[in-house]
Amino acid sequence: ESKRLDEYKDMAAKLDGVTLKIGAQAGTSGKIFGSVTNVQIANALKEQAGIEIERKKIVLEEEVKSIGTYSAKLNLHKDVQTSVAFEIIEE
Repeated sequence: ESKRLDEYKDMAAKLDGVTLKIGAQAGTSGKIFGSVTNVQIANALKEQAGIEIERKKIVLEEEVKSIGTYSAKLNLHKDVQTSVAFEIIEE
């Protein structure tokens, strides 16, 4: 259990200062078609940071429906929580 805790702490340290980029189709006003989900964030974490996290451990504190920078909370372990910034860019 303590080994897993150390792994989660290492993951949280790796994500410090990282900003993921997620592409989305958007209209002229900057609103995206649909919204960004925790599945897309999990995929971006895997592709861009090399970290695999279950989607249910990713919590979006607000609905993401437009171009901009947001933050998602990651509940890695009961004792390890962190957040990751992500930017929605137009595809």
